[in-house]
Parts: sequence; structure tokens; C-alpha cells
Amino acid sequence: MNRITGEKKVTINGQGYVMRFTWRALAEIEAEYGDNPNLFNAEVLAKVASAGLAEKHPDMTPERIMDLSPPLMPFCADVKEAIQWAYFGTEAIPKADAPAEVKKNRLAAMLWRVINRLLRRG
Repeated sequence: MNRITGEKKVTINGQGYVMRFTWRALAEIEAEYGDNPNLFNAEVLAKVASAGLAEKHPDMTPERIMDLSPPLMPFCADVKEAIQWAYFGTEAIPKADAPAEVKKNRLAAMLWRVINRLLRRG
């Protein structure tokens, strides 16, 4: 496991594999599934995992992963972690504070519109 290079060791049926999402793999995943693939769907998870394994283990096709059928939740967590390492490396994952800011801005904008309407009437 190497967060700097994005290499994550995953275990499928007792066998260790090195998963690394290159920019090419990330682009392929985003082109097919958008920026938030549903990793709880076994077929999607197999295709995403295959893209991450392709560099070091080209024999690990989505079909082979489906045939091996590793436990879904632990495998999903490993794939998600490998993707996070590809995007953030050793950096902490940023907190999602933006929605609260958007709500504050919406409230301020609504109040501003109400005040403008009241001033136009007067």
C-alpha cells in the first residue's frame, strides 16, 4: 500500500492484487459512469475495479472479477479507498462544507429580493 503512488493492495479470494487508478482509468470510469459510479452495483464495481487493476493485472477483467465474486462490501471499500488515493494522495479528503454556504446564500438572496420588492412598492 502506497498512498503517494496510489497503489492499494486488494485481496480477492485470498490472492493479493495491486490496484492503482491511473488518470486514463479515471477518465474511462468517468466517461462511462459519470463522477459518482454506483459501487454497490456488482457489475459497476467489477468494471471499475478492473480499470484499477488493468495496469498491473490485465487478466483481471470485469467478467473474471464477477466469476471470483469477492465479498461485496469489503471489496467496495478497497476500491473506494484506491480511487480516493488517486484523487487526493496523502492529502486529507476535503470536508463538504459547500452546501451550507449555498443555503446561506439562497436565504440572503431571497431576503434581498423581498426587500427590493418592498422598496419598489413604497
